[in-house]
Amino acid sequence: MINDKLKELQLLKREDSIERVSWAIQFLKDTEGKHNKITAVKISSVTGLSRAVLYKPHLRILWDKKYDELMKNNKIPSRQNLQQEKLIITLQEKITLLEMKISKGENIHSKLLEDIEKEKTRSRVYRDDYDDLKERHQKLLYYNLRILRKLHIQGIDISQFNDFQNDFNVELDLS
Repeated sequence: MINDKLKELQLLKREDSIERVSWAIQFLKDTEGKHNKITAVKISSVTGLSRAVLYKPHLRILWDKKYDELMKNNKIPSRQNLQQEKLIITLQEKITLLEMKISKGENIHSKLLEDIEKEKTRSRVYRDDYDDLKERHQKLLYYNLRILRKLHIQGIDISQFNDFQNDFNVELDLS
C-alpha cells in the first residue's frame, strides 16, 4: 500500500537523521572537547539538517540536555500532551453538550408524562360525565315509557309517538 511505503520512507529518514545527529554530536565532542556547549547551529552546520528538524522531540533529546531534563520533569508540554489536552477539551465539550441534550430530553419526557396524566384525568372526567349522562338518559327514557304506558292504558292515541320509538330503537311494551 502507498501508506505503508510512505511510513517506511519516513521511518528511514527519521533513523537517518538520528544517526547523523548522533555522529555530529560525537564529532563535536571529539573536536571541541566534552565540556563544550553543543547547539543547534553547530549540529546544523555539521549535518546539513535544518534547525527546524533539529528541534523535533526525537532529535532534540539527543543534543539538548536541558530539554531532556525538562521533559523528564514534564515542564515542557510535548506535542502528544498538547494533542491529548485538545482531545480532552473537545471531549469535555461533547460531554457538556450531551448532558444538555439529556437534560432537555428529560424535561421533554417529564412534560409529556405530565400531559399524559392530565389527559388521563380528563378522560376519566369525561367518562364519568358520559356515565352520568347515560344514566340520566336511561332514567328519562324509562320515565317517558311509563308515561306512554299510562297514556295507552287511558286510551289516548299514541301513534304520534311512533317517531319517538323509531328514533331511539325502543320497543314499547304496551300490554
